[in-house]
Amino acid sequence: MIFKLMVVIVLVYLFYRVVRALNRPAAKPRVPPPAAGEDLVEDPLCHTYVPVTHARRSQIDGKTVYFCSDTCLEQYKKQQKPS
Repeated sequence: MIFKLMVVIVLVYLFYRVVRALNRPAAKPRVPPPAAGEDLVEDPLCHTYVPVTHARRSQIDGKTVYFCSDTCLEQYKKQQKPS
């Protein structure tokens, strides 16, 4: 009887771990740390700081604007279009 109870407990625990692992959110892509002395720039949309060498650049109204990703760049451009 005790053996059956232990087997059930182990199976319930394993089921719990599998369900928990499947519900874990996807990991965000990691940006490598900046090199020593490298400047960081702030994304104007999501306010994430990104090393200049890894940032996406765009000329908007004659000004260079830096973004953390292409997604932020496209969203920013959509927001800037006149209605």
